[in-house]
Amino acid sequence: MRKTLITLMMVLAATAGFAQGAKSLKFNEILVTNTESILDEYGCRSAWIEFHNDAFASANARNCFLTTNRAVLNEELSAPERIKMMYQIPSGDVATGIHGKQKMLFFADNMPKRGIFHTSFTLADSTENWIALYDANGTTLLDSVTVPALGENQSWARAKDGVGEWRIVTADNVTPAATNIVEQGEGKVAKFKRMDSLGLGMTVMCMAVVFSALAILWFLFAAIGKIFANTVSSTKKAPAKAVAPAPKKEEHMLRKGGKADEEMAAICMALHEHFGNIHDEESDVLTIDGGESSWHMLTHTHSHPYPYN
Repeated sequence: MRKTLITLMMVLAATAGFAQGAKSLKFNEILVTNTESILDEYGCRSAWIEFHNDAFASANARNCFLTTNRAVLNEELSAPERIKMMYQIPSGDVATGIHGKQKMLFFADNMPKRGIFHTSFTLADSTENWIALYDANGTTLLDSVTVPALGENQSWARAKDGVGEWRIVTADNVTPAATNIVEQGEGKVAKFKRMDSLGLGMTVMCMAVVFSALAILWFLFAAIGKIFANTVSSTKKAPAKAVAPAPKKEEHMLRKGGKADEEMAAICMALHEHFGNIHDEESDVLTIDGGESSWHMLTHTHSHPYPYN
């Protein structure tokens, strides 16, 4: 039981020690030329450096080192030699502790006597600045950042707290000791304007767009015109189909022919002779002289109630 308690206490101590470390501290936002941004506790404006605790557990920056001197990167230097070139964050103050996902701000004003959050160095205006954070041993590099030349009240910040790309943030969007805005920083239009201050790139781009549109329209209208011309030409060259006149009713009847037509002709002739009084004394007998005809064949083929001479 006793061994279990000792083991548990050692685990808790190790966990607490890890939680109080500084490995999760990351540079988050830096402002070099401060004329309108945040004031320190003395009512003065100076360059400031913001850290972000990227872990959910608490961290502590005590005894860590800040520096802008690249000479500390020389691996041949000993720890004491490096420490002389750096500002050490004092210990013994609870203010050096940072809760999970929280921030801490240091003023780079070269006035360390004003408090633990005032460094022994400053940042150079209108030029590049390199800043590094070392662990309490003076040799382990925790994080570093190269800040480009910035304008007044502009900052160099991550797109999102503790992670993401760095970008230039305008004076209206700087967030000292507050959450960085994902959409903040230099937009595409501002970046293009900065890179093309004379407007030559914009001019070339606009001309390219206009000429491309004109070329597309030219090809489109040319294709439509060609298709229309081919359609008209095909219509003119096509021979007109002769339309045969409809045959007259009498011709159609004669051309049709057949037994039924002959029978109709015989009946018409018989009626004509009957009404013309061309018959014998027997009024109820129809007599037709002559050779055999279709009518004769009809009367012999079909039974008739009347006798023929």
